[in-house]
Amino acid sequence: MNRLILWLTPVIILGGCALVQQPLPQLTLKDHRTNVDYPAEQKFQVVLPSNGTTGFKWELDDMTTGVLEKLSDEYQVTEKYAENVVGAGGEEIWTFQVIKVERSHIVMKYRKPWDKLEVANEFLVTINGNPGDDGLLTYLGKIESNTAGAQFDDCFVTDTGDKFGITPITQNQIDDPGIKAKIAEFINQDVLVEIRGSMTEPAIDCNGKQLIVSEIQAK
Repeated sequence: MNRLILWLTPVIILGGCALVQQPLPQLTLKDHRTNVDYPAEQKFQVVLPSNGTTGFKWELDDMTTGVLEKLSDEYQVTEKYAENVVGAGGEEIWTFQVIKVERSHIVMKYRKPWDKLEVANEFLVTINGNPGDDGLLTYLGKIESNTAGAQFDDCFVTDTGDKFGITPITQNQIDDPGIKAKIAEFINQDVLVEIRGSMTEPAIDCNGKQLIVSEIQAK
C-alpha cells in the first residue's frame, strides 16, 4: 500500500503542474502608438488606468475584425494607477486574441459613454505591423457612393458593417491623384479592398467618422 502511494504522488504533482497557466502578455499606456508581434491564436491583454467613479471608461473605438477578436473586459479597483487619474484609481483589463497574422490595430478611447466628443485619453496599438510602423489604421471592406448632398462623396463599409467616410490624403492641399483614382476605381464594385489611413471625427454623416486614406489596394 505504501509503495502505491509513493508511485502515485509524483503523478498527482505533475498533473497539478499542467494546470498552471502562464500569464498573458500585457500592453499598457507605455505601448501607445507602438507595434507588437503576436502569433496566431495568441491571447493578450490591454491593461489601462481607469476611474469608474468619474463616469469615464475605456471604449473599444476601433479594431481590425476578422484578424483580432475581443474576448472579455473587466474593471478592477486597485491603487496601482491611482496617481494617473483623478480620485480612487482602478484599471480596465481587456483580453483579445489574434485570429490570423496580418497587420491589424486596436483603438481605445477614455470617455463618458454619453459624450463621445470629450476624449480624456487614447490608446492605439498596431499588431503584426512592419518594423517602425507608422500607426495607420487598416480596414477591409468595400467602397460605396454616398447619397446626394452628403458630406463625403464615398463611404467605406467594413466586412463587419461599420461605415465611415473616406477622402484621399492631401499633398500641398491637393488630393493625392493616385489615391483618388484608386477610390474611384473601386466604388460600388464587388471587390474586397484594404485601405490604410488615419481616422478623424466628428463628421456629419457616415457614423460621424472619416478616414484620411494613405494606402489602398484590392485584396
